[in-house]
Amino acid sequence: MSERRDQPWVLYALIAANVVMFGVELASGAALLAPSPKSMIALGASFPPLTLQGEPWRLGSSMFLHFGLVHLALNMLCLYQARAVEGLFGHLGFLVIYLVAGLGGGIASLLAHGTNVVTAGASGAVFGAYGAFGAKLVMHRAQIDPEAWRRTVRSLGSFLLLNAIIGLSMAGISVSAHFGGFVVGAGLGAALLAGEGPRTIRRPLLLLVLGLALTAGAVLAMQQRLGPT
Repeated sequence: MSERRDQPWVLYALIAANVVMFGVELASGAALLAPSPKSMIALGASFPPLTLQGEPWRLGSSMFLHFGLVHLALNMLCLYQARAVEGLFGHLGFLVIYLVAGLGGGIASLLAHGTNVVTAGASGAVFGAYGAFGAKLVMHRAQIDPEAWRRTVRSLGSFLLLNAIIGLSMAGISVSAHFGGFVVGAGLGAALLAGEGPRTIRRPLLLLVLGLALTAGAVLAMQQRLGPT
């Protein structure tokens, strides 16, 4: 029974949700390898003129859409490799990290890009999981064997570099969303690890509410900066 409880069920569910949404993309007529920006907008991708003008829900829906099979496969492989993070932060903690980091990545993308860039993908959320893992490495360094710690940090650095290169080479993928998600995930991981008390449901839920509030505030601030259309 304990082995079943320790399985990363939230991660598996998120992978399934992304795969199902890719099936929806294909069923709607989107191309298998390189769907058009127009088709992605119709499905819920983030597009500043819409996201910032009455459709902020696109920050959430775009997290489960991908620009083709390769994009989906890379993100899901990276997410699967982060399955140990769910064991470190608990099922609810991991879900909050994924969702809030994904929203943070979406906000970072809106801040970094022009008004005509269409973005989608789970990259910000996936990078959030690695950011939370990075927070674990920093805050609990004394509890980890020094050689294992150095080896893990090098591996994490290589992961970030490789994904930055991939992100720069593929259309529709926002490197700013990658690193925005990583930073948000690191902050969430640190907040969940702080203190010596037992893990509770209340802290992840408070962080979720705070993340949603900050996302809404950022959208409102960007709307005011754009002015009336």
